[in-house]
Amino acid sequence: MNVIKTGILGVCLACCAITISCANKRTTLADPPAAPELWVWLHSQINTPAELLASQTMIEHAHSLGYNGIAFWDVSFTYITSPHWPDQQGHYLRQAMDYTLAKGMKVLALGVPFGYSNDALSFNPNRAEGMRVSGTRFEVEKSGRKLRPISSFSGLENPGFESGKTGWFHTWTDQGTGVDSVVSHSGVSSGKIAGARGNARFSQLLKVTPWHQYHIRLFVKSLNYSGEPPVVEVLAANQQSIRTYRQIKMSATQDWTQVDVAFNSQSSSSVWLYFGVWGGNQGSLWFDDVMLEETALVDLIRRAGAPLKVYDSTTGTVFRESLDYDPVSDPLLTSDPHDDYHVPPEVTLPATTTMKPGQKVAIDYYAAQPVDSRRLGLCLTDPDVNSWSYETARRVLAATPAEAGIFLQYDEMRQMNSCATCRAKGLSAGDLLAWHVGQTIKLYRSLRPGAAVYVWNDMFDPYANAHDNYYLVEGDIAGSWRGLPSDVTIMNWNLEHLKDSLTWFSGENRKQPVPHRQIIAGYYDNHDGALAAASELQQAHAIPGIDGMMYTTWESDYSQLQAFSESATRNWGAYRASVLAQADMLKK
Repeated sequence: MNVIKTGILGVCLACCAITISCANKRTTLADPPAAPELWVWLHSQINTPAELLASQTMIEHAHSLGYNGIAFWDVSFTYITSPHWPDQQGHYLRQAMDYTLAKGMKVLALGVPFGYSNDALSFNPNRAEGMRVSGTRFEVEKSGRKLRPISSFSGLENPGFESGKTGWFHTWTDQGTGVDSVVSHSGVSSGKIAGARGNARFSQLLKVTPWHQYHIRLFVKSLNYSGEPPVVEVLAANQQSIRTYRQIKMSATQDWTQVDVAFNSQSSSSVWLYFGVWGGNQGSLWFDDVMLEETALVDLIRRAGAPLKVYDSTTGTVFRESLDYDPVSDPLLTSDPHDDYHVPPEVTLPATTTMKPGQKVAIDYYAAQPVDSRRLGLCLTDPDVNSWSYETARRVLAATPAEAGIFLQYDEMRQMNSCATCRAKGLSAGDLLAWHVGQTIKLYRSLRPGAAVYVWNDMFDPYANAHDNYYLVEGDIAGSWRGLPSDVTIMNWNLEHLKDSLTWFSGENRKQPVPHRQIIAGYYDNHDGALAAASELQQAHAIPGIDGMMYTTWESDYSQLQAFSESATRNWGAYRASVLAQADMLKK
């Protein structure tokens, strides 16, 4: 605990020093460069000579268009410690980075992914952040050799729509929802959504037990469907906090398909179950045979920071693993993004057990909680994660050019501050993240002194994700930005609130007075590179500290690369002039 306090104190003192030195913020942030830095977010998995050549061709093309930086998005940075990962792949990646540097361009290597952690968790899914489940009840079966789960959930109202709209709240208010008495999965009816102009959802308010696991199952069918993918979502009763969120990947026309989702009730005693369409649709969707049940031990995590406890639910007597019950694990725990739910493991009892048939017992444990297509996050405090992170960082830096900067991957972290070791720190989610990112920066710079460090904005941005009620994070993420020293460059992709976000990191908001250099991570697959660059720079008007822009694509769409660079270059002069004019005005 003293180590943690010292780390936080060090971060806070560093921030104070930065604030004092930056009283005159206009003079600490250098004037914008005469021409913008232009970066490319380059998708790559360079494991063959042909892929190396393809990457070099793309780098050459980007260079010819005026780009002067490549951020390599390559899984080699995550898998570099795997004994099964071919060394040759790392060699190819190094050749691509050397090729980039030879062009006079900058390069970025990726840090350990603490948001999109599924690849990292393929090494060991028990490293995932675990959410507590408390007091799940079981009964010893008559045979005395197995525990049988006891469900506390009484069931849904009208789960098959056989009673029409009864029980389904939003059927009365959302346009396009109804009941179909011709098409059904079973029985004679189903819920139907057709030609909705806006939100079209079914929902029920349900009583649940706090900190228990639940399983949703429903069946969905489509005909000539178009629109955003349908969604299954569970919200706290106040509808401010998400308990789970799952998009259903559907074909335009698809027969009845089973959908399973697990969720943790967290602190809620009541939750809203929603499923349906957000934003309207064409064609038809049907839902039927909706089921919700209490479950247990799904995605069970076993590590020191995720202890399991089996005890008598009346007396509190604690039972011993291997003597009173056989070792418990979930062999199906995985980072596979297609596994939203699976059959939970059974708890079996050896001949040496002291449990008696009919005895009521309870289990406290920790489980990974998938959200948003089974996105999982690494634990921030687990010693094994820390050891793996250190070794990964060491090998990445040993395998990349000395000139390479580090792009830290704190991005859309859906889980945080949940497991026993995280909660034992007694920190808010924001302070925990501030401490962690501060330690990570120190790690990389101890291995590569003077390294340029970049980070995505979102987990440190109150106009994005650094606030309360963010997905499954326990507590408020506000204050996370205090872990970032001023010499960390922000890759800012908050395009919906870009002006506010850029201002925040420029140090011009009194709540965040530390000025940072920034790159606008723009484009984001809007299919009009010229318009994207122009509108993004317009929102940066008079905000100091912007060094350039990054062409950011998640669809590997590089068709707008030229239009984006030309527009960024063409509009850069107006941005630069606005900053210099603002600075001159403040001097008067």
